[in-house]
Amino acid sequence: MSNFTDMDCYYFGQATHYDIYRKMGAHLHEEKGQKGVCFDVWAPKADRVFVIGDFNDWDETRHELKRVEPETMG
Repeated sequence: MSNFTDMDCYYFGQATHYDIYRKMGAHLHEEKGQKGVCFDVWAPKADRVFVIGDFNDWDETRHELKRVEPETMG
């Protein structure tokens, strides 16, 4: 799940998102009673991005991030 809203994407695309640090990287998140982490990165030239760590036994194929390309990011 992404931590970004359409407005976040718009402001980021306009280079006027002054609180971007609150969105990029890893952030604790809870949704519908489920605790987890939102993780957003800016990697426009990457084919694929994975999150690895001791939580998944350093398996570089288990947690692929979903690419999000809203219209506002054009």
